[in-house]
This record gives sequence, C-alpha cells and structure tokens, in this order.
Amino acid sequence: MAKNAPPRRLDDAALSDFLAGHTFGALATVKRDGRPHLSTVVYTWDPETREVRISTTEDRLKVKQLRNNPTASLYVSSADHWSFAVVEGKAELSEVTRTPGDTAGLEYLAAQRQKPDDEAEFLETIAAERRLYITLKTDKLYGTALDIA
Repeated sequence: MAKNAPPRRLDDAALSDFLAGHTFGALATVKRDGRPHLSTVVYTWDPETREVRISTTEDRLKVKQLRNNPTASLYVSSADHWSFAVVEGKAELSEVTRTPGDTAGLEYLAAQRQKPDDEAEFLETIAAERRLYITLKTDKLYGTALDIA
C-alpha cells in the first residue's frame, strides 16, 4: 500500500460487482431502543433489480425487528477487510411457508438458483423451518477500497 494512500471510492458498477462476488455480510436492523442489531447472513445480490435477498426463518430476531421497522443495511467486507460495500434501504418480508407446497413455499422454490434434487423434500423442510425471504431494496449504495501495492 502506498504510504498514506486514501481510500478509493467505489463507483456503482464496482460496488455491484463487489456485492455479486461475495455471499456473506452483516445485516443491520433497528432495535426498539434505536440501536442497531447485527446478524451475519448469507445473501444474494441481483444487479438488475439492485436488491439483496436473504433466506431466514420466521423466529429470528431480525424478522421481528424488520416487521417493526423495515429500515436495514447490509455491510459486506472483502476477505482482507481493505474493501467494503454497504447497501441501505427498506426491507420487505415474503410470506412464510407453513405447509409443504403452499404458495409461499413454491415462490421460495422458484427463487432457488440451484434446484433441489427432491423438490417435495425441500418443500417439507422449508415449511417445517418456517422459511421466508428478506428482500432489501437499495436506496443507497456506497463503499471504498484501499489499494495495496
């Protein structure tokens, strides 16, 4: 790294590529007292819609907090922590799948990038887990990188 090199702002295309190249991040939701609650999550980034999708279960604290206040941010760091991106926006919660093969479960199945070998078993599992998606719609996207020589 050059001596005292400042961080380099990432433009929109670089931020989108960065988010697409990672799968783990920290989701920040707002607790009732106004402080942030952080959760490590696995996510997917859709550069076309500029949305983050996170699979979770109905009983998670983040779901309860998003029902109270949909404001959220996702922080994603490079493995060396010299680069990061943040997605800020409002989150939407999908319906919870409760019965194998219900509408929510079929929508959840359709959203899978890799289709399961046994769809019936998959639908039973996600219904038993009460799965849903969090969709974070981007209002603001920012991040920086420190270039290391």
